[in-house]
Amino acid sequence: MKKSIAALALAAMLFTPAPSRTYADSDMQDPMPYITLIDSFKLYPSQETTSGQAIGALSALQSVQISRSYGDNLMGLVTADKLPIETWLGTVWINLEEGAYKLGKLAYKEQPITLLDAETPIWDAPRAESAYALSPQQVQAIASIPDCDPYTPCRNTNSWFLIHTSWLGDKWVRPFSYAEKYQGVPVEGSVPINSERPVYQYPFEKPLADEPKIEAGLLKPLAKYTHQEGMVPPSIWYKVQTSLGERWVPQDGRYGLGVEKVEPSTKVLDMPVSFHASDGPFAYGYNADTEQVLQPQHIQTIGQISDWYFFIDSNGNGKWVSPAMEISSQLTGELAHDAKLGVKEELVRIDLTETSVALDQPYIPKDWGPQNVQGAMTFSLQTVTASRSWASPTGETWYYIHTWQGPKWVRL
Repeated sequence: MKKSIAALALAAMLFTPAPSRTYADSDMQDPMPYITLIDSFKLYPSQETTSGQAIGALSALQSVQISRSYGDNLMGLVTADKLPIETWLGTVWINLEEGAYKLGKLAYKEQPITLLDAETPIWDAPRAESAYALSPQQVQAIASIPDCDPYTPCRNTNSWFLIHTSWLGDKWVRPFSYAEKYQGVPVEGSVPINSERPVYQYPFEKPLADEPKIEAGLLKPLAKYTHQEGMVPPSIWYKVQTSLGERWVPQDGRYGLGVEKVEPSTKVLDMPVSFHASDGPFAYGYNADTEQVLQPQHIQTIGQISDWYFFIDSNGNGKWVSPAMEISSQLTGELAHDAKLGVKEELVRIDLTETSVALDQPYIPKDWGPQNVQGAMTFSLQTVTASRSWASPTGETWYYIHTWQGPKWVRL
């Protein structure tokens, strides 16, 4: 059972400064990784680190670079028991069994860390947990090092922090949640929220039950925080301004890394056909269990990205529709039917070029080029006669022509 420290007294920042620069800290561009020595280590002239053969020593809490001579063995770095390093003595060896260490480079930086976890274990070294833990509070860090070791499949962005205390001395913590971690990055435009969401003081904490929820719609976030470890789908959080202050809102996991740069829209869509209301644009978040087929109707949109529109359905949920994709998919080639969807019968002479594209259905996603379209016909320079035309909701005009492969819709 850990001894929980409810209020950790912080002493003045009196600690040994980082060591002077050595060969390992030179300005040379070198891809070899670093190792941080938590304890002091003896230096040996060869891999035979026999007691009594030491030619020097390195003091604790400094990072040294692994020698290029070890380059062929880096994939086994985490299981090494001895390593060659670069120092003022040249290439020397250290025995990793002689003290505590952490792969990676230590960065000295004083910064406050506001711990949010119910308990944050205290460590004597990154591999040596102590009997103590901290309750939520602010501590002062004096240095940090990434949690992930080099040349491993580890993908998290957590860090080890060296903190200075008045009664335990220098100790280490590796918090999962701390306020300074959740600064986020700027977001362009608005983001869609598919359904009602609770708000959070910080990501991954309990939702604030006594505060109003965010309704489905568009949000203009202050920042975005992304958390992903290994092959687990990412967790996306947006910081928003509410009447009660800055809060965090989780994004629907079906949006992957997020759908952003959504522009506000007040356009009313006339959907003359039955259509699919999707959970996300560009086939994002396609889910046959939640996708709806709605009857022809007028839709009040609130957002747009490319040729997709965001709207709130009768159940209060955010949905997406591409009018151009939906209407074009229901053109049959039968003029009596297609005329009701805007197809005009007219003879038009059109000039085909090398960039003209012909398809069975007159639809290409708005931001795609001809090179993105599979199964499209292309042409050499020529003039042909089209028998019909159709103005797509995206503003493009498509022409109906007869080719050696049968009737096709062509976009100039």
